[in-house]
Amino acid sequence: MKKRRQHHVWQHYLKPWVYDGKIYCLRDGVIFATNTVNVAVERDFYKLQQLTAADVRLLQDLIIEPAHPLAKRHHEHLLMQFTLPARFVEQNRALLGNTEQIDDLLDEYQTNALEDYHFNIENSFLPILDEILRGDLSFYSDDDRCIRFFHFICTQHMRTKGVKERSVERVMDRNGQDLSRVWNIAVHMFAFNIGMTLFAERKMRTLVLLQNRLDVPFITGDQPIVNLHGDGLRPPDELCFYYPISPTLALMLTEVDEEPAFSTDGLTSAHVEALNDRMRNASHSQLFGLTKESLNA
Repeated sequence: MKKRRQHHVWQHYLKPWVYDGKIYCLRDGVIFATNTVNVAVERDFYKLQQLTAADVRLLQDLIIEPAHPLAKRHHEHLLMQFTLPARFVEQNRALLGNTEQIDDLLDEYQTNALEDYHFNIENSFLPILDEILRGDLSFYSDDDRCIRFFHFICTQHMRTKGVKERSVERVMDRNGQDLSRVWNIAVHMFAFNIGMTLFAERKMRTLVLLQNRLDVPFITGDQPIVNLHGDGLRPPDELCFYYPISPTLALMLTEVDEEPAFSTDGLTSAHVEALNDRMRNASHSQLFGLTKESLNA
């Protein structure tokens, strides 16, 4: 069965902002209560495209060939995994005869493959998310769980509609190359590269849990992981991830050798409002809150 309603923000992630089955959403200047099924979703958002030889060369030249050998093996495997079924059908179409049923199965695979891939990444992160919600960051000192953490947050950061549209537009403006057909595969290569770098630097970066005990709750949006060193206009030289995981908890991963800009003990209403502003500015078209009042600003 085709899974055509595809979410570019993990539904399970939004659960802490749900009360009585509803989450408040700000979209197009209007605040309304709805179910998480109806937000940050688009039909066939992750559907694989039928790649041409030029598309494959673009991935190889732009991402695969310049990559670290470890990343290069990952990227080559990923490309083969997601393009092999379509290539097999095209190369053997004359031998297969009536391929109507095969084409239907191929279309189902191309619709579901990346949706299922995201599900597996999210499912592997669930135990870590439960630990974080309990205030436990011990996973950061465990290599295997730390790798899963970085893989998850980098994929979540790169998978969104806002990152997709900005990235495709910027590469076209600067290099004249169209990433739109290959983006859904490229995003996982980019996320792997970023995650591998962060893992290598993990002992120089501080991960902190902000506990918001104030009356102003954290909000989130359709770009839930924000680089606090980015301005949305130019590629940033530094990275400090801010990631609210509930109205009262947020993660912050600092730049190398950087002291956290915020701490739980010193968190003020002004700090929370400033972080919520960053979330508003980073969002593509939707913001989410536990209450209507939290989105009114």
